[in-house]
Amino acid sequence: MILRRAVLLLTLLLAGCGFFSKSQSKFYSLDRLPPAAPPVATRGLPVAIDGVELPPGLDRREIVVRLANQQLQVRSNEQWSASLQPLVLHTLAYDVADRLPEGMVILPGATRPSGALRAIDVVFEDFMAGPDAKVVLDGRWIVRVSGQPDVTHHERISIDIASLDSANVASGTSQAVAAFADRIAAGLR
Repeated sequence: MILRRAVLLLTLLLAGCGFFSKSQSKFYSLDRLPPAAPPVATRGLPVAIDGVELPPGLDRREIVVRLANQQLQVRSNEQWSASLQPLVLHTLAYDVADRLPEGMVILPGATRPSGALRAIDVVFEDFMAGPDAKVVLDGRWIVRVSGQPDVTHHERISIDIASLDSANVASGTSQAVAAFADRIAAGLR
């Protein structure tokens, strides 16, 4: 009986130590950033960002940083507030909307108007921080209009950051998305 209680007490003590020793997770989001220049009057069909495709392995909650020698560091205690793909899609759509006249961008979840519109698909070949202290975004955005040939644009953006800590990675990622939105808005004018 005493031995059973001692084993139970020891088990509870070890379980408690494991519970209290876990480090707390930190969560990061992407910030919407203002345009580099005020919106310019643009005419044309409304625009909707239909999809964002990230490189394999990046659409996750954990922040991922590239290290030397083709290694990745997955930071399990430093995470995005949601999977990265919906964060990028949401932030990019709102950043583009801030750069075009009001009502020109159909935001995620909004009802699409009947009739023609410009649909944009985004495919990132690279979108990561490291191994240098920078965030690199290398991607294509394809504009599709019914009855017209697709138009593909390629953008490469490099944002210097102070270090590869997760707060700087999140800030640099927000800046890269905003710069990408600037280029999309300029390409739609």
